[in-house]
Amino acid sequence: MTCVQEQDFTPASGLCGRAFQLTAGDAEFSVFFALPEANASFLSTAPYVILPYAAMLALVHGEDLNCGGMTADSVLLRNMRCALEEVVRAHSGFRVPQIVNVTEAPVVANTSGQTGVFFSGGIDSFFSVLRHRKGGDADGAQWIGPATHAIHIYHTPEPVGIEAFETLAPLASAVDALGLSFIPLQSNYMTADRRLNDHWADLAHGAGLATVLHLLSGGLRQGLIGSTHTWGALVPWGSGPISDPLWSGRRMQVIHDDAAYDRVEKTELISQHPEALANLNVCDTRVDGKGYVNCSVCPKCLRTMLTLDLFGKNERRTAPAFDWSNYRPAAFARVFLRTENDTTFALAIRDRAQTAGRPDIVSACDAALWRGRFLRPIARIEDFVKNSRIGRRYRRRLVEWRRSIYNRLGFATRS
Repeated sequence: MTCVQEQDFTPASGLCGRAFQLTAGDAEFSVFFALPEANASFLSTAPYVILPYAAMLALVHGEDLNCGGMTADSVLLRNMRCALEEVVRAHSGFRVPQIVNVTEAPVVANTSGQTGVFFSGGIDSFFSVLRHRKGGDADGAQWIGPATHAIHIYHTPEPVGIEAFETLAPLASAVDALGLSFIPLQSNYMTADRRLNDHWADLAHGAGLATVLHLLSGGLRQGLIGSTHTWGALVPWGSGPISDPLWSGRRMQVIHDDAAYDRVEKTELISQHPEALANLNVCDTRVDGKGYVNCSVCPKCLRTMLTLDLFGKNERRTAPAFDWSNYRPAAFARVFLRTENDTTFALAIRDRAQTAGRPDIVSACDAALWRGRFLRPIARIEDFVKNSRIGRRYRRRLVEWRRSIYNRLGFATRS
């Protein structure tokens, strides 16, 4: 049985936070969350804020969840059970965990808090910030605003000092220029458990983000999670317009923003804002002393660069977050579209390129789509090996072998 309880946590000077002890399968580990003391008023003291994360942990381990006798928001518990039902419906091979040893209690609604938006610096998060900032570009399709705070999760296996946030200065400056306050938060919750980490993208990250929002419900009452897919093209994924709102409770409304817009439309909006173009982070790779740096050669970078090219932003002067010196649209033909997720994005780019009269981009997308269909069995074999006992034991070595093989075959990979 998966078990959870709060534990003492003393972060480094200048930080405040909370930590929880969890047991799942045969492993016992701690998950921590730390943010600057300047944001201490946002930190909720409620014991149940960890429950969306803990419930998803129990689900991937095939166990029930023992809440250790904690008292929890009755609305959140009901919504969580619905969310877990939706996750299991979309992903075969799992069962809904029972949530036991918990006391349901009514919680006073949060009516005075502000609105936060998750901000990695990527396309989805910049789109949400630009739409929902005060005086922003929201068109009324889903008006939430105004968003007041941008939340950035600094993933780290161990607690680090507040000076680690200095590498986030460019993102903080971009947020400040757009009129929002920046809340950096460090945590190990994505990688603390190997099995949950293996399913983070396709199954669990919506619950993880909701956990952070509940943690910050001392000052926030709403939180926006940027959409990945669009209506009519939804695929089983860890975050979506059906499941995300179901992680809400009386103190926190979780909002999925906004499945009516595809990635190309989002990039078009971003292409109109120099402050966003200067700070885009799609690689999500931190370099010591530099912060986030895009490699400009991996599939995510090439996909973004190809889309920016559609809107005339194809050089360092206009889109300085990328290295354009070796860019050419044909490079996208070398991308291996491993998943339905990747294919959906490529099709959206191709459709817009067709309309825009860009045969070079259409040709590159067609080649990548053909390669993806032809090589899709390789992706299925990779996924099987990754989830096997051998794959879990030799993960790092297998990833390096795959990268080496991809490079020899001429696939676009991260440098």
